[in-house]
Amino acid sequence: MSHEEHRAKAPKKFKFAVITVSDTASRGEREDRSGKFLVEEMERAGNERVYYTVVPDERLAIIRAVIESIERGADVVITTGGTGITSRDITIESLRPLFDKELRGFGEVFRLKSYEEIGTAALLTGATAGVIRSGGRAVVVFCLPGSLNAVKTGVEIIKKEAYHILKHAGE
Repeated sequence: MSHEEHRAKAPKKFKFAVITVSDTASRGEREDRSGKFLVEEMERAGNERVYYTVVPDERLAIIRAVIESIERGADVVITTGGTGITSRDITIESLRPLFDKELRGFGEVFRLKSYEEIGTAALLTGATAGVIRSGGRAVVVFCLPGSLNAVKTGVEIIKKEAYHILKHAGE
């Protein structure tokens, strides 16, 4: 079956969660523009938000938020923030052990598109995605950087492929 045929059989909408990982936004010291943008874009695409939160760059807070998202029925969880190389950037290191399957291609495509926009600075992001299986279902988790420009790049990939990924992850 071609990828077009797979897409045609994929779900047309899904339940989603957005988790912003940011010390400063969690303390109310800056607005969460990236998380709010993700919510608006995913709702505009016809998907249903079941969870949104802002958490600090703390391993247990990140994991708790993802678990809460899954418990509330999210099919897709999108995190923003904490994907860089500073000592406080631990989103991917926190979530990667939960993945039953990592979708390395997402990070590769994201970095390629970022490279086209910002050049070699794209090397500094560890954006990735993965599938967590829980309760007989598959949840797709996308980990994006925290900058609004990076989120705008990532959400376009997500809007094109999340439905297709969900179809395969559920098989």
